[in-house]
Amino acid sequence: MSKYADKLLRDFPVRNKAQEKERFRLWLTGALREMGYRAELQSRETALQIGGRVTNVVAGDPETAKLIYAAHYDTPLRSLLPPLIMPTRPLTALLYLAVTPVCVMLGSFVLSFALTFAVNAPHLTLPLFLLLLFAALLYLRFGPAEMRNAADNTSGVAALLETAAALTPGCRGSVALVFLDGGFGGMSGAKAFRKKYPSVREKPVVNVNCVARGDELLLLPGKYARWNGDVLDALLESFESGEKKTVFLKTDGLVYYPSDNRAFRNGIAFCACEKVSGFGRLIRPRRAESIDDSNITIIKDGLCKLLEKYCPGA
Repeated sequence: MSKYADKLLRDFPVRNKAQEKERFRLWLTGALREMGYRAELQSRETALQIGGRVTNVVAGDPETAKLIYAAHYDTPLRSLLPPLIMPTRPLTALLYLAVTPVCVMLGSFVLSFALTFAVNAPHLTLPLFLLLLFAALLYLRFGPAEMRNAADNTSGVAALLETAAALTPGCRGSVALVFLDGGFGGMSGAKAFRKKYPSVREKPVVNVNCVARGDELLLLPGKYARWNGDVLDALLESFESGEKKTVFLKTDGLVYYPSDNRAFRNGIAFCACEKVSGFGRLIRPRRAESIDDSNITIIKDGLCKLLEKYCPGA
């Protein structure tokens, strides 16, 4: 396993609470500065405190950079159902997402009805149902953190750090590396970054997320990036498949990838999938207990080459 992946899994396994994030950012900024980057913190209070205070770590100058490489570092909350991501089956993915609120509502209703029926108090069924529903929603929003987060998104942070270490000093002025907070708070970190640097709107943003395991590394340009011929050509020329790994650039059909790439006009999602009958390309973040070194190597080499191809002379 890469040294950064090993370090993250050993010393910063969960990055959900404020103290956990602060400890991680302290180490991260130090690691980036040791590599020779100018690392800065960008903080913002989100609207109505939704998502709380978010703090991004930015290495490089997003205003002068031609490419943005991003990965969120915060840890998700533990979901009631195992998280499944189906980037090339958007309808199936959305239907699966709808299962959780349906289960919460049905569970709250059945439990409230059973309790009030047992004590013969039907007039309390509705108040108890609303109370249970509210408690369930609070759990989903403020519950325990997901402990199995090697894929989402320790793997993306490790890949970005390996890339940062591999980039030559001469080309670093053409790229900005952004470690985003608030990936599970309505993409609040990505939106804060976009607001602070309006010029990012016209720049390609490669967002690396869930790359721990899977034999197919999938590049998903958004609807605007799909029409950027220079970016697509550079992507095709930069990423090489391995002996057992395939890199696939998907530019047709509907896709849905629920990550920070959606916050950027020219966002490009980068993930690792496995093919499962009935689900197509599938990501099961909770199943990854370690990070595949070959995935990290392919991403690191590809991102370094992408900078050379898209920014010749960098």
